[in-house]
Amino acid sequence: MAEAKFLVGQTVTFTRGQADGNIPAGEFTILRVMPSEGGQRSYRVRGARDGQERVLPEDQLEAAGSVWSKTKR
Repeated sequence: MAEAKFLVGQTVTFTRGQADGNIPAGEFTILRVMPSEGGQRSYRVRGARDGQERVLPEDQLEAAGSVWSKTKR
């Protein structure tokens, strides 16, 4: 299994896709790394704006700052 791209507590930015309905773009905090399903990892996150928890796919998330970026270590 591939290593998770983001860590619990990390702030990420969500980029909306066409099928994402009412999910607001913006910053979210990683609450939990979900098990990978079909090769796609997801994360339970909490929105900075609305405080709602959601599960979002890894491929629509980016690190909000370079402090947490694993590529900078």
